[in-house]
Parts: sequence; structure tokens; C-alpha cells
Amino acid sequence: MDATDLGGWQAFASATAGSAGALAGLIIVAVSVNVKQILAGSALPARAGSTIAAIAVVLVSSFAMLIPGQTLDKLGVEVLAFAVVALGFQVDAAVRMLRSHDGPSLSRTIPTIVLHIGQLAGVLVGGVLLISGNPDGLFHVAAGFIAIFIVSILNAWVLMVEILR
Repeated sequence: MDATDLGGWQAFASATAGSAGALAGLIIVAVSVNVKQILAGSALPARAGSTIAAIAVVLVSSFAMLIPGQTLDKLGVEVLAFAVVALGFQVDAAVRMLRSHDGPSLSRTIPTIVLHIGQLAGVLVGGVLLISGNPDGLFHVAAGFIAIFIVSILNAWVLMVEILR
């Protein structure tokens, strides 16, 4: 696919890059302010790291969408690679949450794990579709970005407020 296929997505990419950068900053501030409480929990450091990794997917994928001459297949490879790295962080956090003895009950932990891993589904599917040359992959990536924003905002709340309860 030629680079002109991304032309209509540049405003979206610019908006999501700016929003992701601001949210990443908020999360890093929340972590730095509550670092003692986060380090005291067995799963909280991994949860904070997985949140930053997820929002970084939006940030760097948005940057990739803005590269002049970017093609859909190359963007697909980049987006998929970023999402796979973040998936590693999500799986690590999930394992730590399941092994944690100081966290919430299993009935509350499982939905959190599903949400954390599931937030990347749209980006992963979108990356594969883009690699195959299907421009509809951009809509999956956009849906994935929205899911990541929602989960990251919820995690920011946990890292700023809920952790102090």
C-alpha cells in the first residue's frame, strides 16, 4: 500500500500522541508520588509498569503513523511489534497479580487481568490486518487505542487514589 492511505489518519495520530504523552506523564507522576505504597505491594510495581507500557504503545504507534512515506504494511509491523512488547508486560503483571497474597481476591483479580491483556487486542489485530494490506486494520488500531486509554485512566486512578485506601 502506498503512503497516501495514511493521510486521513494524521490528525488522529497527532491527537492520540499528545493525549498519550500527557497520560504517560500523569502515570509517571502518580508512581513517583506513591512509590512507597507501590513498592510495598507485590503486584503493584508490575501493574504500574504494564500501564506505562500500554500507553507507550499508543504513543509510539501514533508517532509511527506520522512518519512521512509510511506504508500500511510497515506500520503494521511496527504497531504489532510495539503491542507484542507491551503484551509481555501485561502477562508479567498478570502472573504477579495471580501470585500476590496481598492483593484483591481472585474474583476481582481475574477481570483486571482480562482487562489488562484485552486492552491490546485491537492493536494486535489491527497490526496483523495492516501487515496483510487491509486498511481496516487502522480502525482496529484506533479501537485498541481507545481501550488502552480507558484502562490506563483507570490504572492512573488506582495508582493515585485507591492505593492510599
